[in-house]
Amino acid sequence: MKYSITLSSFKEIFESLTNALPVLKQLNYDAVEFIGEDYSAKDLDEFIEALASYDLKISGVTGMWGNVNSIAVNRRLLSADTDTVEIARRYVIRCIELCRLLDGEEFNLCLFTDPYASVPDFSHRILSHEQKLKLVRKSVPLLRDLSNCAKDNGVLLLLEPLNRYATPYCCTAADALHVCEAVDNPNFGILLDTFHMNIEEDSLSHSIESASDFLLHMHFADNNRKMPGSGHLDFRSILKALSKIDYQRYVSFEPNLERISYLESLKGGISYIKRLKSTCFRA
Repeated sequence: MKYSITLSSFKEIFESLTNALPVLKQLNYDAVEFIGEDYSAKDLDEFIEALASYDLKISGVTGMWGNVNSIAVNRRLLSADTDTVEIARRYVIRCIELCRLLDGEEFNLCLFTDPYASVPDFSHRILSHEQKLKLVRKSVPLLRDLSNCAKDNGVLLLLEPLNRYATPYCCTAADALHVCEAVDNPNFGILLDTFHMNIEEDSLSHSIESASDFLLHMHFADNNRKMPGSGHLDFRSILKALSKIDYQRYVSFEPNLERISYLESLKGGISYIKRLKSTCFRA
């Protein structure tokens, strides 16, 4: 297992994200997950140079979806409006190309639809499972095309289920498995995030094991969206499940960090997971 962290976690900590690199190198992180936005060629060249100087890799590119900012909210692959879908499609392609440029491994997407069409279904009782699947199935040809584009660029395209408070259309590992089986492309897989899983899954361990054939990336955060070990999630059972399926790919931490305590959080979280891993993973 290799350890990465999302650079989006540092947006409120450092004015320049390159300032996070020496800290992460000192704490023995293997890689960083880049932010999926537009950059100038100059900024990218400077970041790549800094990355090489600290001998860190790019695990992948984090998709910016939903309400993370005023632009991301318009990235809706399930939209009924063809122009809106095209905006999202072009965004995915740009991020795939960015990931290739950075020599990263994967880019994640999430499934959102139009605000007027997305009924707040916080109880999973308003929209039937069949209603959700019907809408998601319409995206399968597009996802298949984007998977081929990613393959041509040497990048994996991954579907990340989000909790019901973000989108009701792909919330669980089972939802993501349904999409993967429909897309039927070896370059299309699943990213599971423990923060979202804690809200949606009956058993995090069972969900990891059930998704094993498609699970290509993990995001780790505790139930409070902080570093593992700061909340009540049972990361021992999560790591045991990952060991059971012989997971050897990246785990990317995706915490909310505070300027006053970020260094302690980064050190404590990765140390906590490494200690648990030493007792959970088979030699």
